Amino acid sequence: MIRRGPRPVNIRLRRLLVMLPWLMERQTVSTQEMADHFGMSVADLVADLTLASMCGVSQDPRDLIDLWVDDDEVHFGIPKYFERPLRLTVSEAFSLIASATAAQQLPGMDQSGSLSKAIAKVSRAIDLNLDDSFVVELETPESVEGLSAAIRNSVIIEFDYWSVATGQSAKRRVAPLEVFLDQDHWYLRAHDLTAQAERTFRLDRLEQLVTTTETHSFVATPRPEWFAHSDEQRKVLLQVDPAWLWVLEQYPDVSIGAVPGGQVVQRADWVTVEVVANTERWMQRLLVRLGAHAVVVDPIDWQQLGSETAQMILRRYGRING
Repeated sequence: MIRRGPRPVNIRLRRLLVMLPWLMERQTVSTQEMADHFGMSVADLVADLTLASMCGVSQDPRDLIDLWVDDDEVHFGIPKYFERPLRLTVSEAFSLIASATAAQQLPGMDQSGSLSKAIAKVSRAIDLNLDDSFVVELETPESVEGLSAAIRNSVIIEFDYWSVATGQSAKRRVAPLEVFLDQDHWYLRAHDLTAQAERTFRLDRLEQLVTTTETHSFVATPRPEWFAHSDEQRKVLLQVDPAWLWVLEQYPDVSIGAVPGGQVVQRADWVTVEVVANTERWMQRLLVRLGAHAVVVDPIDWQQLGSETAQMILRRYGRING
């Protein structure tokens, strides 16, 4: 029997941020109905709600979320600290609106529910136009400043780079062209002097950075989209065991919880994920890593790709050791 590991905290938190407003509107609902609505098992639902019931503004039991499960029903009451009006400063109200607006984008969130009404009400109170964009400042890695200077001065840099494919670090010598942020990761786009081709490196896998005194004449062109030069680029819909979502963290263009219209999923306790595959070989490697913890929903002609790849590997392994 394959033992499932713990579900990632970020996935549990995302679901709770969607589930609690939904539950607040209904007050009481059966565990099975709620589990079916959010595509999870009753056991996982109860575990997450139990965790939420221990949260509050203090350790005083009177300040905890009024939430409990009894006789296969979930009960939710308005916490006591909501009985009196909150007094927020403008900065506190703005922070609350920014957080609530981000939560509103989570998969499964009711866009016209109580959270949307609350956001609009608080926004009017501080005279904030919701049509304006929010600017969020993210923490910048220390290496960005040095890389930016190397780019401005057109100098060659050297570093050790850890490869996901080999699991080892190798020395790289490159002409840096651009450093940029994409979703949750920082990247360096550069011309690899050994491979004589442009490459993109993740900054958190880059070590022992050395700036040389050698200059280069390579010029940065507009950054292409991920996999833009691949003739085999395809969007693939997967269902993945939540405990194995960590495998997908290193890849770009991964959408968790996305279910394109018309698609039917088979595993209610697994998470639906859409990934962009640049080649069939790339997809084979990903499916081998995920093993029995993922299935392809779409495209149909790749639904057996994982098992076919595993059988091919076993045949080759058998010939080598036969």
